[in-house]
Amino acid sequence: MEAAFGVLGSTALRIDGALAARWAPAKPRAMLAALLVAPGATVSTAALVRWVWGDDERKPGNTTATLDVYATRIRGLLKRLPVRASLRGDRGSYHLDTEPSAIDLVQFRELSAAARLHSGRGDPARAARHAESALRLSRGKPLADLRSPDALAWRARFERAELIPAHSTHLTALVELGRADEALALLEVVQAEYHDSLALHKLRLTVLHALHRPEEANEYYLAVRRSLDADGDPETADHLLRHHESLVHALPHPPKRSRRDTTEFVGRGGELALLDAAALTEDGTPPRGVVVLEGMPGVGKTALAVHWGRRVRGLFPGGDLFVDLAGHRTHPAASPAAIVDELLAGLGEEPNSSATPVVRAAALRRVLATRHPLVLLDNAHSAAQVKAVLPLLTECLVVVTSRHSLTELGAGPTTRFVHIGPLAPAESGALLDVRVGGAEAHPDLRAEVIRLCGGLPLAIAVVGRNIAEYRLRRRQSGLSPRRLLLELGIDADSDTSPQTLFTWSYRALPPQARDLFRALGLHPGSEFTAAAARACWGRTEAETAGTLSTLVDANLVDRGTTPGRFRFHDLIRECAHHLTHNEDTPDHRDATERRILAYYLGSAIAAHDALYPGHSSGPPLPPEPLVVPHRFPDAESARGWFAAEHVNLMATTVFAARAGHHAYAWRLPHAVSRYLRRSGHHEDCRIAREIAVDSARADGEPEAEASSLADLGLTYLTLGRFADAERSLLGALAFADATGTARGQGVIRYQLGKLAAQLGDTERAVRLLEESLVFAERGQDEQGKRWTLHALGDALLSAGRHNEALTALREAERLAVAGGDESARASVLAGICAVWRARGRFPEAAAYGEAALRTAEAARDAVIVVTTLAALAEVEHARGALATAEALTRRAVALADRVHHLPEHAKALDLLGDILAGQGRTPQAHTAWRDAAALYALMGDSTHQHEVLAKLPRT
Repeated sequence: MEAAFGVLGSTALRIDGALAARWAPAKPRAMLAALLVAPGATVSTAALVRWVWGDDERKPGNTTATLDVYATRIRGLLKRLPVRASLRGDRGSYHLDTEPSAIDLVQFRELSAAARLHSGRGDPARAARHAESALRLSRGKPLADLRSPDALAWRARFERAELIPAHSTHLTALVELGRADEALALLEVVQAEYHDSLALHKLRLTVLHALHRPEEANEYYLAVRRSLDADGDPETADHLLRHHESLVHALPHPPKRSRRDTTEFVGRGGELALLDAAALTEDGTPPRGVVVLEGMPGVGKTALAVHWGRRVRGLFPGGDLFVDLAGHRTHPAASPAAIVDELLAGLGEEPNSSATPVVRAAALRRVLATRHPLVLLDNAHSAAQVKAVLPLLTECLVVVTSRHSLTELGAGPTTRFVHIGPLAPAESGALLDVRVGGAEAHPDLRAEVIRLCGGLPLAIAVVGRNIAEYRLRRRQSGLSPRRLLLELGIDADSDTSPQTLFTWSYRALPPQARDLFRALGLHPGSEFTAAAARACWGRTEAETAGTLSTLVDANLVDRGTTPGRFRFHDLIRECAHHLTHNEDTPDHRDATERRILAYYLGSAIAAHDALYPGHSSGPPLPPEPLVVPHRFPDAESARGWFAAEHVNLMATTVFAARAGHHAYAWRLPHAVSRYLRRSGHHEDCRIAREIAVDSARADGEPEAEASSLADLGLTYLTLGRFADAERSLLGALAFADATGTARGQGVIRYQLGKLAAQLGDTERAVRLLEESLVFAERGQDEQGKRWTLHALGDALLSAGRHNEALTALREAERLAVAGGDESARASVLAGICAVWRARGRFPEAAAYGEAALRTAEAARDAVIVVTTLAALAEVEHARGALATAEALTRRAVALADRVHHLPEHAKALDLLGDILAGQGRTPQAHTAWRDAAALYALMGDSTHQHEVLAKLPRT
């Protein structure tokens, strides 16, 4: 696909089919560039400031507000791109969410990786083609329009570490194809730009020798050598000399090949660099020591070790040896004696089967005294298995691979540990392309496979070999894609499936670890805490901690980036899920599921009560034996838990409904939705509340169904889905009126009143809210009273009844303070601000607006922050402080966009248009009004839509 974003030249966007480099002034382009060069990363405001403004440039007084303005401009253009893209700002950082493959930098890296891969496989034609495609993406100097030190530093790193190597791969492939003359012509152009590159100097010597022009090569070498000596760089000069001499005196025979070799390899630059460091010695003596490569099954440890061994074979004149220790097979692991015999055979010494193990070990030690091979001990079962032979290999560099943690080998200057994780998505894509071979995978299928394989080379290889079968069974079988992927590779003659590979590791575990592994297969999310694992298993804290460590040591579970958290690779989790359904009884699984659900429900209720005291979290269930929910000492710890467990809570809610645990499925949303709503996660809130409605109905709980309908109506109202909101609320009201539930009757009338106010029916809004207030007072519902009085005050203000509005709002403020409800207090203060603004009392209005904003920000209620920003902006606009009003409104627009609050977003865009028009910036005002009208149309709010459209010129 064509790139939608470009950094390999000026920072560009694909607008109307062409990459446009002048889509905005330099500063917004610099901000976007900083997000594009770190695809998928969240970039802090501080980092953006360093990137956008140079050290010698004058920065604006409020860089945060300025970046918000730039972000708004970028968001408007993202809608015109041919790919999905969104820009989110959150608490001092920004995140660009789009397909990485839409960025020319990512495309460059994928093509370059494929070129290196084909080059390593001895396929120069494909290497040249991929490298040329990568280099064709360049439109000049990377980030040509940026001048900040951070941008210049990135450009220098990219050119040195990626762009020049891509040129080298391309030119080397041309030489191997017999096109050295073409390579030399291209070198002239490249070296004119990068005249100090040692890699290009070496490559020019190679090209000249390939063209049989040794005299010219010698002259070129001497000229460069003189320049390096003059610059005081003798080390580089010596390096160039060794390369030149190797071309002049080419070795007559190729080096000895490994017993095993890799034909396909992608990526792993960081790991290869660590292995290279282990092979370097200061005095030039053969390297010694131990390097342990650890990682989960199928992550590519052996492929990495063998590929690296082939790369550095010239450093080991004694050759290289490969021994499979059989640590994770169905047959027994290799014994020390068998390992010694295998090493002797590899060294050309016939093992004497009649000799004792001690004699054979002595024979190995004697041979190694004069030879220094590289030794690869693959697939180690334990540290003890390796320790038994290491004393015989002190003269060698030993690389050990294992799925187990081998920390018992001891850390030190001669022992290094390298953890091997999954491949990056770009590397996975390159490997899949190679494995598929001549068959072309549809882009959607390719993206699906890359996502499902999760960076495991083994899984990618299996799909690559069986791509036709996967495509067919994907359409015809009833299996989930991940389940299908696990079973690929099973046929009549063999079983190379990922499921079997993972099961070998599972079978090697002690019984308790196998039990916990299966229990975790029922956990709804990929990441979990030790406390959640304890609930899954139903054992003590100490037992769980020790057994989790066993799973981590076996690399079946990873430690998370946050202390105390663990995570499954998705395929291994699917394997555990399969095993528990094959090996555990339905009753056993049901008990495990109920413990998991009880843990998350109990913890969510505790977090809700700590964070929102005085608010109901819904009716609890009886406690589940063996489950200890999390407890929270303060509101901050509860908020942190909600943030950390957000994904798990959503997954658990969905799982509870699908598994038929409806009593949990409708209670969980009641415990978590207030956090979701106040944090701006309105889509997740909608999903949870829709599940609550369906599950309460399935559970035969009409009161819970009606309560969930009322909550869902409020969420639909926030999302601007007014017809859906009214339908849900009227359904809830019918139940409340039929049963005479005073609180329900009041709450639903409150929400219907807010809906009427939003649609501009002020008279109906006032009537419904006054009825709601009667029910709240009758039921002594203090929470209901303060929120209803606030909404009533807003409605009375819209009706022009200022005195009554102020009376209602002041009473609402008193009740909010008495109830410790800071969100309600902030919202009420914003309402009072609006009353004073309507009266023309701007100093009082501004004071209340600023107090409202401080209170809302302290309460961390994103929706009310948007409301208060808009209220304060309206004050500044009314008193003519247009620049301040614009900054506040743009903050409101950005935050409303991030939290998907459509009504406030539309209102803020409408206000922004008014402010811009007042500044004479008519085209920008029209853009804001059109965006506001589009949002009102999306919500079905024709009244406000027509009001905004009336401000636009007729066309």
